[in-house]
Amino acid sequence: MVAGGILINVNENRHYTIEFCERDERMKESFAAAGMVTRVTGEFLDEVDKHTYVVYVSGETGSLAAAENIARAGTEVLKAGGIGVKIESAGKAFSKDKWLGRMERLSEDSLYELFVVGSITSEDGTVFSCGMHNLGLRDTIVSGEDFQDAADLIKIFAYYQLIDKPVIKENQTFSIDKESPVFRISIELHPPYEEEGSFYNPYGVWRLTRVVA
Repeated sequence: MVAGGILINVNENRHYTIEFCERDERMKESFAAAGMVTRVTGEFLDEVDKHTYVVYVSGETGSLAAAENIARAGTEVLKAGGIGVKIESAGKAFSKDKWLGRMERLSEDSLYELFVVGSITSEDGTVFSCGMHNLGLRDTIVSGEDFQDAADLIKIFAYYQLIDKPVIKENQTFSIDKESPVFRISIELHPPYEEEGSFYNPYGVWRLTRVVA
């Protein structure tokens, strides 16, 4: 239920800030940019362009449980007539059908797919993730590798953290499997995002560097 500017889960006593705003002419462009990873369709973007209101739901994340709870809040907004969801803290957008499809079987990997972009590329070819702070973990950055190899490495390293829940320390190593290259783990001293931005990860960023034999 909604009371004033608060979205309330009465049964579980959880509260989120909710704000209703008038039509935003930038919304189609915003969803197009954030929907590149999720491959939103032109038909969906045309539907977004016809929107009347924008609903913002805000709340704390920082753990799998917290991310799941706010994801469920977003689902209720969709069921009440929403068109799609954009995660502002990761720059990722979903059509209603894709979001609800992910919500049907929630697990660590589906929460990763909802809240994290794992394949952002800088001008020098460095690849990094954004949004792991929503799940209470560090993001990951990789340089000097082919794009797809780096993106796969970042995703599997994220799954390793989410599913196995290891205690990771600097100078440990990681490899996808016995036949794959070995990478040394270190703390990234110059994260891609500034502290004042919504993409900033307060938990930090891991850098994976190939170990040369």
